[in-house]
Amino acid sequence: MRLRGKGMNLEALVESLCYFIFGVMLLRLTLTGAYLSYVTPRMKPYLIGLSALMLFWAVVNGKNIVRPKYKSRVKRCLVLIIPILLLAVPPSSLAAGAMVKGVSGSNLTAPSGGSVNKPEETVQSPEEYAYYTQDDLEKQDQALEESQDQEVATSSDNQARALPPGLNGLDQEAKTITISDEDFSPWVTEFGTNPEKYDGYTVIMKGFVYLDLEEKKENEFALVRLSMWCCSADLSPMGLITEYKGSLTAKENDWITVTGTLKVEDGYATLNAEKMETAEKPLEEYVYPFY
Repeated sequence: MRLRGKGMNLEALVESLCYFIFGVMLLRLTLTGAYLSYVTPRMKPYLIGLSALMLFWAVVNGKNIVRPKYKSRVKRCLVLIIPILLLAVPPSSLAAGAMVKGVSGSNLTAPSGGSVNKPEETVQSPEEYAYYTQDDLEKQDQALEESQDQEVATSSDNQARALPPGLNGLDQEAKTITISDEDFSPWVTEFGTNPEKYDGYTVIMKGFVYLDLEEKKENEFALVRLSMWCCSADLSPMGLITEYKGSLTAKENDWITVTGTLKVEDGYATLNAEKMETAEKPLEEYVYPFY
């Protein structure tokens, strides 16, 4: 005796709906930019590809809906229902600082523990000048001065040309650096790599107040943004240790714009705050060092 199921295939129907809903929700998350709360921008093409694959599976599996099955196993679809529910619930709006509690803050500029070794200068003894006349010595001094002036000009030009991409807002004549939201990560990296270049520059940058610092002084906080290297699981604070005078009116996690002087101590950069203003949170809250 041959057994046949009745009606449509419930298992195939549920599977197709799960594929379709998951694909649509993932595509919507990607196109609206909400996926940036979970992963970095470089994952966008992969998410679009996965969305297309899910929609394709929904269509292919849809042909089985009209093929009755005697016993449906709907429980196997739970593996898709779980991520659908996760995508349906928006990410919790935790305070930025609370998301990285306990992190050592390795992306913050910190003391290197070493000193900068300066090249030794050689001194020529008076006896070595015995074979030169006064006119020869004056010509040598003049040539040396011209050579040094040329080196300074060449060094300045090379520094301007050697700036990595993303370092916009630099005014070398006024010794001012205005850091936009998009250039936050490149500039903080530059300050950590070549702090001496910008010693004494006036810096204008925006971030949120982060107080969970190791060995924090009374008049210190970190002006940071959250850095995402791969996904939301590896968020860490990235920014500059900031010193201020008087009482700090801003609370932890408050977004502020700081105008201050960059100073270098023991080979690392810090910011001496001269002015602090309330700021709006940027549209893209996180920064992505490897876009």
